[in-house]
Amino acid sequence: MEVEDLLHIISKGEGIQTEFKEAKDGLPDSFYETVASFSNTDGGTILLGVSDNGSIKGIDPNSESRFKKNIITALNSRDCISPPIYVQPFSVSLPEGMVMIIQIPASSQVHSYRGNVYIREYDVDIDITNNQQKLSDTYLRKRNFFTETKIYPHLTLDDLDDNLFEKALQIIRNNKSDHPWLLEDKMQILKDASLWRKDFETGEEGLTLAAALIFGKDSTIQSILPAYKVEAMLRKENKDRYDDRINPPLRTNLINTYLELKAFIKKHLPEKFYTEGDQRIDLRDKIFREVIGNVIVHREYTSSLSTEIIITDTEVRITNPNKPVFHGVIDPSGFNPFPKNPNIRKFFAAFGWTDEIGSGIRNTYKYLPHYVPGAKPVFYEDDTFITQIPLQFISLGNFSKEWIDWLELKADFSAHLKTGLTNVALSSSLYKNKWEDVLLFLVPCWHRKGTQLSGLNWAENQLFDEQSIKKVPGWNEKSTRLLKKKNRYLIGILSLCSNPIKSSELLKAFDYKNEKTFRDNYLKPLREAGLIEFTKPEKPTDPGNKYKLTQLGAAFLGGTINK
Repeated sequence: MEVEDLLHIISKGEGIQTEFKEAKDGLPDSFYETVASFSNTDGGTILLGVSDNGSIKGIDPNSESRFKKNIITALNSRDCISPPIYVQPFSVSLPEGMVMIIQIPASSQVHSYRGNVYIREYDVDIDITNNQQKLSDTYLRKRNFFTETKIYPHLTLDDLDDNLFEKALQIIRNNKSDHPWLLEDKMQILKDASLWRKDFETGEEGLTLAAALIFGKDSTIQSILPAYKVEAMLRKENKDRYDDRINPPLRTNLINTYLELKAFIKKHLPEKFYTEGDQRIDLRDKIFREVIGNVIVHREYTSSLSTEIIITDTEVRITNPNKPVFHGVIDPSGFNPFPKNPNIRKFFAAFGWTDEIGSGIRNTYKYLPHYVPGAKPVFYEDDTFITQIPLQFISLGNFSKEWIDWLELKADFSAHLKTGLTNVALSSSLYKNKWEDVLLFLVPCWHRKGTQLSGLNWAENQLFDEQSIKKVPGWNEKSTRLLKKKNRYLIGILSLCSNPIKSSELLKAFDYKNEKTFRDNYLKPLREAGLIEFTKPEKPTDPGNKYKLTQLGAAFLGGTINK
């Protein structure tokens, strides 16, 4: 976690997924209650060394190693938290003091602290031990959402591959030589990792789907999930089929799946190195270690859809079956990571193949611009999770003159637009294309997504197929010739918001006189659709507030999500 990420979390205050705790003299008594409540709800982040009001007090640097040891020991003891929770505390030094970060994943099981069960409501840990209704609801919610925890009563140790246990232990040993699992037998590892579990509501007990996916023989996995497969293809020359692929598609355990996908990426993408401080980083490995780890950890394995990784000359596009927490583009500065398969993630963390929760998205955003100058990844949460990693970067800034002329806005805004448009990435498939090709790509994208966004009131009688567009005289020269007035205003506002702008300036750009009508007809729908937002969202009436494009707004305007 970077310093900016930590400060962003602190600035938002405590909430359902954030807890501040002072820890001058030691861990507060309420620390483990919060650990249990986070694990039983949606996961969360505990910051030690921060007061309730967000003031950074810091922890004693001399106590850092003792705090880490005490936390790890306690969370692996059933006398404290049951079942155990594996975490990796880490610290960030700020001028005001050292802050220790403990990220607690949402668990597939119900955890208790000293026999009591807690859940998180708003910014409070609630003891529900004696509330039978809430306790029952908690068990039911976890059973329905975390399909990796499904128990297979007739799945036995004989259906697992002993060689995979040896392989897993060697990987863990290489990553962390003092990991507690290295001292345990096979069955205890399965129990501690929640791969063998008991459903206390039904009494059912046994190995889970996650156990089969990590350690199962190929025949076991194919018997349980006959439709499950992972495809990886290279399409640079042959766009319709492939130049190379993993053949046959992967239907094997997750350990070998991860290793084979990493090898395929290494085979077809160039390595590039970057120096961070005094450390030399392999950017290809850094980025795709995270991306492939996310693909495996967050997949919905009960879906009959396959995972597809397709490498072209302009991008790597990954589609993954998903059980969405929300729908839309993920903003790395403001999202709350939610592990879809926390028990699988637990093993990948022990392997060193995933870091803290949410690090995959943040690290990809951090390192991709060094691998592909100017590029930003796109992560789109939906029933199919889409990951797009551009290998070539192109933005609306490449066509700023044509764009400004086409929008027919006042010349006063040319400099403003030129600056903002460089931040709006175009689909990498448009790399080396001409202005006309860009418009022929974008107009159908806008129409497709615009009509899907409720409340946007996108004009549906918009021409959007290529043949109809080309029949319109001057379609590529003036937006008034092609776009309906409503749609032209929406696209113009989004373009101007690519560089933060006041509402008064937006009115001026369109010669619009009635501020209330403009706000109600255009700004409010764009905000409600999540395409624009205030620069000071916590102070909506601040006279210094400006409108700016969101991650979703940039993806909409640049057509980077084309579903």
